[in-house]
Amino acid sequence: MNINKKIIFVIPKYKVGGAENVMITLANELSQYDIKIFFVILSQSKKIKLNRKINLINLDSKRVINSIFKLNKLINTIKPEICFSTISHTNIALFLASKFSKHKCKIFLRESNNIFESIKNKNFLYKMIFMKLLRFSYQNSILLSPSKHLSNEIKKKFYIKKKVFNLPNPIILKKITKNKKKIYDFINIASLTDQKDHFTLLKAFKIALETNKKLKLVIIGEGVLKLRILEFIKENKLKNNVLLLNYKKNFLEYVNKSKLFILSSQYEGYPNVLLDAANNLLPIISTNCKYGPSEILFNGKYGKLFETGNYFKLSKLMLLNHKIIKKIPKKYLKMNDLKIIGKKYYDLFFNKNF
Repeated sequence: MNINKKIIFVIPKYKVGGAENVMITLANELSQYDIKIFFVILSQSKKIKLNRKINLINLDSKRVINSIFKLNKLINTIKPEICFSTISHTNIALFLASKFSKHKCKIFLRESNNIFESIKNKNFLYKMIFMKLLRFSYQNSILLSPSKHLSNEIKKKFYIKKKVFNLPNPIILKKITKNKKKIYDFINIASLTDQKDHFTLLKAFKIALETNKKLKLVIIGEGVLKLRILEFIKENKLKNNVLLLNYKKNFLEYVNKSKLFILSSQYEGYPNVLLDAANNLLPIISTNCKYGPSEILFNGKYGKLFETGNYFKLSKLMLLNHKIIKKIPKKYLKMNDLKIIGKKYYDLFFNKNF
């Protein structure tokens, strides 16, 4: 191993799904190259599966902002060639830590979500300070995003003159080859938050049940809206038709027992669950939200798209014969193959001049 090639990966904490899983997957893939990888978690998290070659460091900070000086010290000690983080507030922390560092290295920041939507409910002062810090960080770093449309939006709204690199996410979940009996008509896998808009999904499902009382829906996820969602299920007498589960190690079994995947999000960055569902041969119905679904589903050529919040439209799509909904062909999913995406990251990090 050429220890001159050192890279620090940074995530805020580990949770199931999303940007953190992409970073873990990329780190494991890149550990096969001639790189020494340090994987940094800012706050206490669940155990994560990393290749033995990777050095795991937990800074155990209660808040991301408290990790800046710890990150600064880490950069000065390790002296990496590359520092790489994801998620906006973590990106700010890494950028500030690097600015005060004696050791100069290349800073790669990955924006994985629609930040312009995710910050809407914050107060004015928070938004003003946060967006100024984020814009300054992004203007002075090497920026990348999994979505072409999100990359263009960030470049435009943050007045970024340099190129914003577009590297799509890799497929993370393994494909199950065993054919299982289809127990559930629909499956949704998402955190139980406002962003994922489970109430649109449940309202649509309730309408669809009026036509077909045998329909079954399984939702897998955890989050702050769990009690409200359970209350909605109870009040609307959906308990016999809707199964709400926490994240499970064997949740792929539920994917394999389902006929169709539904994404009901208000906004996204580049939802990996669509890739994982397609890789497991499920047809897809998704909101045409910003950003990601239209790119993944080729503007609705494959799967079905509907406007965010439009549960009447979704209910009609749920009543379609799932067999007529076109699946994403294997040849297009190859573009998201982990080996291919890993090589693109390696070339961006080490084979490109900046």
